Amino acid sequence: MRYLGGIFFVMIFLLGGCACPPTDPDELIAYQEANDPLEPMNRTIFEFNMTADRYVLEPIARGYRYVTPQPIRTGIRNFFANLRQPMYLANALFQGELETAGTITKRFAANTFWGFLGVFDTASELGIPSADNDFGQTLAVWGWQNSEPYLILPFLGPSNPRDTIGIGVDAFLAPIDWVLKNEPFLLYSRIALENFSKREQALDFLDSLEGSSTDFYATIRSMYRQNRKKKIDDSIGIIAEKRNEQMKQDYDFDFPLGDEEY
Repeated sequence: MRYLGGIFFVMIFLLGGCACPPTDPDELIAYQEANDPLEPMNRTIFEFNMTADRYVLEPIARGYRYVTPQPIRTGIRNFFANLRQPMYLANALFQGELETAGTITKRFAANTFWGFLGVFDTASELGIPSADNDFGQTLAVWGWQNSEPYLILPFLGPSNPRDTIGIGVDAFLAPIDWVLKNEPFLLYSRIALENFSKREQALDFLDSLEGSSTDFYATIRSMYRQNRKKKIDDSIGIIAEKRNEQMKQDYDFDFPLGDEEY
């Protein structure tokens, strides 16, 4: 992971001078309306990511789909999803969502003990809902709600300053990486397989999205912002709802009204 971080900062340094507005008046208007001040730099990194995906990650993902039967791919996907539950639990607690934390705990226990370490999604069969609280949401709940500017990270994709910090903290909150820290082969194999699994799952969707987009960069930017806004609004809404409910309980007194005699 530290190598990816080093590459990220080197590329930001090298490409930082490219983040300047276009000179064409029409392009400048569109640039300002997009609220994407780092767009020139972002597009450069986006193209770099797309090239790396096209020649490395996508072919491997297609090969992985070809040689691995669907039930096994589903089991691998479930296994990695289960490994992320402790991180989701920590963030639910950070956000004060105790009910969600309880649900995550039940889901993790059900899939770990009855789902063969998460290979089988027993929790969903039992009707236990899923949650994916992350540290970017946690920072928003704590008050960092304006996350602009939009930012494309090398290899990692769409983000922003708040969620970039969240990615780093969430990596630290993953217990499996602590266990494997002295086993670099197993650690990097886990990271590689999880990313191949995610890319395979997104093959058809991204193919369709790219084929129907006149500007794939702008489409991804819009989808990312909408997705993050919904998740942040949901988390903040849960906290606000609990506060309102607590206020009702604190001030729910019965006052005599009308012509009642005292």
